[in-house]
Amino acid sequence: MYNIFKFSKREIIDLTASVIAIAIIFSYPFLSLYIFIVSLIAVGSGFIFHELMHRTVARKYGAWSEFRAWYEGLALALILKIALGFTFIAPGAVYIYKDYLTVEENGKIALAGPLTNVALAFIFLIISIIFKSNYLLWFIGKYGFMVNLFLAGFNMLPIPPFDGEKVLRWNPLIWAVVGIPLICYIIYMMFW
Repeated sequence: MYNIFKFSKREIIDLTASVIAIAIIFSYPFLSLYIFIVSLIAVGSGFIFHELMHRTVARKYGAWSEFRAWYEGLALALILKIALGFTFIAPGAVYIYKDYLTVEENGKIALAGPLTNVALAFIFLIISIIFKSNYLLWFIGKYGFMVNLFLAGFNMLPIPPFDGEKVLRWNPLIWAVVGIPLICYIIYMMFW
């Protein structure tokens, strides 16, 4: 069993670089410290906790797992945002190795990330409700709610390499109960 709290130096560097790059991409074209901090908290926390939950569940199943940044994907995301105003981020992934992972274990590892985003979304929603009179905290809460539900829905798409494909392969009913409402949310957000 691997220690769920152990981070390699490379993993810390990759997580830090990915979170900073994501915050810059989401705060562009404004690039103000205010928007950067909002993006860092709302989007960065969603990304980091999503990936760390995959890693944690994989380690619970006795697998070696570590996050690795995909620096080419981060550079492409930045170029797409600057050149086209389009946001698509593929910051990296948790690499998992075990001699044998069952379809169920793989499905549960995959489901852990989007469910974490759903939980974070509701934490951010509570923040936005509690701190209505503080614009910064209200905005962080509102933005964090929307972004985390979007991340969860996007990751539940039932196509490789997204988490939804692994969940669907493991248990179509669980995929439907979790994935369909989240995917409907991202479709709603796209046309809102």
